[in-house]
Amino acid sequence: MVMEELQVLRDDETRRVIIGRKASLFSREGFRGALHVGRVEEEGPLKGYDVYVDALYPHVIFVAGARGSGKSYTLGVFVEELAEKNPYVGVVVIDPVGIYWSMKLPNRQSEEIRALTSWGLTPKGYDNVKIFIPVGAAGSVPENTYDALFALKPSMLTVDDWALTFGIDRFSPSGMLLEKVLESVRKEYGDDYSLEDIIAKLEKWEELRDKEKGFKPETIRALLSRFYAARSWGVFSDEGTPLTEISKPGIVSVIDVSFLEENVGALVIGVLARRILHARKIATRKEAAKILNVHGGGRGETDIPPTWLVIDEAHILIPAGNRKTPATDALIEYVKQGRRPGCSLLFATQQPAAIDSRVLSQLDLLFVHKLVFSDDVKAVEKRMPTVLPKEYAGVFLKRLPIGVALVGDRADTTSRAFLVRIRPRRSQHEGREIAVDMTVAASPPPEQSEGGKKERGTDNNMAIISREREEGPIRARAVISRIMEDKARSMFKSYGKGIIGRIFGGGNEIVSLEVKFIPVWEVTYSVFAEPRRVETGVTYIDGYHGEFIHVNNKGKIFFSRGLKHIYKLPRNQTKIIAFLYHRGKEGATLSEIIARGHVPADLAERDVELLKGSQFIREENGRYFINMDLMLPLDPTMGVLASFGRLLTAETQINPDEVLPANFGKERVKELLPALWGGVIVKNVSVIYRPVWLGIIKRGGRQYKVMLDAVTGVFEKELPVLEGKKNERR
Repeated sequence: MVMEELQVLRDDETRRVIIGRKASLFSREGFRGALHVGRVEEEGPLKGYDVYVDALYPHVIFVAGARGSGKSYTLGVFVEELAEKNPYVGVVVIDPVGIYWSMKLPNRQSEEIRALTSWGLTPKGYDNVKIFIPVGAAGSVPENTYDALFALKPSMLTVDDWALTFGIDRFSPSGMLLEKVLESVRKEYGDDYSLEDIIAKLEKWEELRDKEKGFKPETIRALLSRFYAARSWGVFSDEGTPLTEISKPGIVSVIDVSFLEENVGALVIGVLARRILHARKIATRKEAAKILNVHGGGRGETDIPPTWLVIDEAHILIPAGNRKTPATDALIEYVKQGRRPGCSLLFATQQPAAIDSRVLSQLDLLFVHKLVFSDDVKAVEKRMPTVLPKEYAGVFLKRLPIGVALVGDRADTTSRAFLVRIRPRRSQHEGREIAVDMTVAASPPPEQSEGGKKERGTDNNMAIISREREEGPIRARAVISRIMEDKARSMFKSYGKGIIGRIFGGGNEIVSLEVKFIPVWEVTYSVFAEPRRVETGVTYIDGYHGEFIHVNNKGKIFFSRGLKHIYKLPRNQTKIIAFLYHRGKEGATLSEIIARGHVPADLAERDVELLKGSQFIREENGRYFINMDLMLPLDPTMGVLASFGRLLTAETQINPDEVLPANFGKERVKELLPALWGGVIVKNVSVIYRPVWLGIIKRGGRQYKVMLDAVTGVFEKELPVLEGKKNERR
């Protein structure tokens, strides 16, 4: 318990507090236009008071938290409140993973519905949510999953935008060529030039090839290849989307950038932030002129309402240090200059230490969920905009329950940081893992059983969460074992002894034998195979081995080859390997990798060199080929992908120490499969536990650790056990 009593603007009669609002505004407006985000969680006279956040004035609000702590869920709560409480502002949500479209639907999760009831709330879908997808994705996405297309006019981009997106030095020969070409097309076409106009200028303008005043042919070719690649980004059109269609009063516009490469998504966000800030500066001047009876001009691109920009995974866009993205400068200017013209920013990250300090210095409200790394803890403590009680410093932030945030308010009406439990979502949240976690956090505690212990739910997802929070046994979905202990002992004794050993019994000494459980990620996904046609697929990835796991017609388990080697590679390197694997013996040139493999030109050359250095690929006469042993499914609709799901499963009790660690985490799956296959969106990743027998046998004076699948009776792994040394593959 914190010794210092919390002082905050409040109404004791209705048991409500408000943060981010000035005392003078509170005395005049009370809670009008405020966002209900949670309840005071800490012990004291204000425990259980509903917590509101001011939304009548612009704010910079930062939400930090490790993966699975409730960070994105909190963003969703803010967006729900803005959609419902403030009809005079525009809300623009940047959606990097394609989950906000579900806000149109009321919450359908039974556990969350019960949690909402305890808060006096009901499920609700929001019909004022409008989903935008890139114009280039229109032919591959079902029409009922989006409302409109968005696109940029090439003239909206500055020279710096192109240079940062292409990954070229602004003042290199390529950068100077870029500037010269853009100046030329702007003079010729004004603001109505297209991507093809730029390409034509590079291809046909003879002045560029002048031996004395022009550029080297390789410089022109390099820039041309980047603009060729830009055709495939799917974000450009001759018209572009008017800003007045994106930022509209009372509308939540979701810009789904999950279809775009990271650098292209950053470009879209940077251009959008710059346009919003510019438009609001002009709109503010018009509003002031109107008050002073100075009229002029009709409605246009700049007539947008005060706007909230909502961004998740912000460390990718505004990284710390010297690194810049196409969004960096625009977002920094947005937070520095945006308050007066009515521009608010709500952003979140799982890596607060990796955020540009120029943005963090502008924040006035900070929500901190559980953090794991000490650097991140230090970063938020350093930027806490109010007094941080010593009881909440250091390791405390590493132990925060899921769904609880430490909140700091820069306003002098709030005396110190305090704890808030975030309210449950009213609309459907597609981030199921976090949604279930938040349900557990938000629900009232289970009733006490006769023995005084809380009754534990039997829902599979709930069981997984219980495992993270408790040390006792969990109930979880597992494949039914067919190999009992007697059979396993017999098989371990004869292991490695051939047919005679299996018939007459071997001479292996069994030092130890125990059952373990391996997490298998069950992945459901959508496949956009043809325009206007979508299929649902399912596959299974063994979290211990890092490979696709299948079952053949004889009921035997077998694995893919090579997935584990690319599991942790960056997305674009995975795409290069997948593209070359598809090409087979034909291989591909760098230009083909860029144009047909849809790898950004500014990253392709670097990533190809890195893959060569790692010996994943090789180069022969300017063409690149796979240089590793791969056996991977090329088609996401292959029937074998779902074959593991044919095995019988049942809910069972598992002790946490019986679960083998996942060497290959499920978080990576959402990026891995789209990079491997393309045209795929991962919808959900859940877990099934696979039983194995793990034994140590002794033969020839040495000990070996051996793994036996408890379903099919297939030996999977053999490791020598060396005293005083780490196990190595024999």
